[in-house]
Amino acid sequence: MESITVIMSVYDGDQPDHLYKAIESVTVAQTLQPRQLILVEDGALRRALRSVVNLWQRRLRGRMLIIRNRQNVGLTKSLNRAIALARGTLIARMDSDDVSLPDRFRRQVQYLRNHPDVAIVGGAIEEFEDEQRCGCVREYPLSHDDIVGVIHRFSPLAHPAVMIRRKVFVCGVRYDERWRTSQDVALWFEAIERGWRMANVRDVVLRFRCDERLYRRRGVAKAWDELRIYVQGIHTLYGLFSWRYIFPLARFCVRLLPPRIIRLLYHSPIRNLARRTA
Repeated sequence: MESITVIMSVYDGDQPDHLYKAIESVTVAQTLQPRQLILVEDGALRRALRSVVNLWQRRLRGRMLIIRNRQNVGLTKSLNRAIALARGTLIARMDSDDVSLPDRFRRQVQYLRNHPDVAIVGGAIEEFEDEQRCGCVREYPLSHDDIVGVIHRFSPLAHPAVMIRRKVFVCGVRYDERWRTSQDVALWFEAIERGWRMANVRDVVLRFRCDERLYRRRGVAKAWDELRIYVQGIHTLYGLFSWRYIFPLARFCVRLLPPRIIRLLYHSPIRNLARRTA
């Protein structure tokens, strides 16, 4: 029988009310309850965040495990620490500022039951800002073959919305700790290379926060890491000579634009055109 472990990371720059709602959405608000929530405190937390963590630790009792990093080491290393202690047969990702919909886990577990060959499943996400809907639903390719067909263009799964069979990690896959950002894309490339199959459910399973911090995070360091990950992944799957390198190079140039311009492009028809899988 499947059991779910949720892995999250929080750091001092997160908002207490966002963290509260994120934890609520993957625990008591789920129609299918997780067995375990592992929360990594990535460095010291201010009092308001600490109060939220303590509140949920009391409420969830033995279901919540807290890992404390002495200093901020980043999401990649924090997730690997959580994976090492996960007890569930399924590991669900969640970010500290998003909101999972109540049927997320039920829908994803049902999909994995019906598709035993699939090891990683995501889903569609709805973007929102300051509790208001942006009116944008981001859909992802449904089948493994479609995912492989577009991974050179964009990330084919929403990282905070994925559920992964623990056996993927037991067999040696881990987040690559060379990368502080875009670690999810590196994981998808490695999973494909190792023969793990991936998919997405058609349903919206998560509300993704797209506030101003999202655009500020898309700076030069992230752009450089992302470019190197895509180049390495394309080289592994398709070799040195491939037209697919055009896409990460174009994205790299866009990432260097000012945040104000990136925000406009993020919500423009141009982005949707670039993601079209047809």
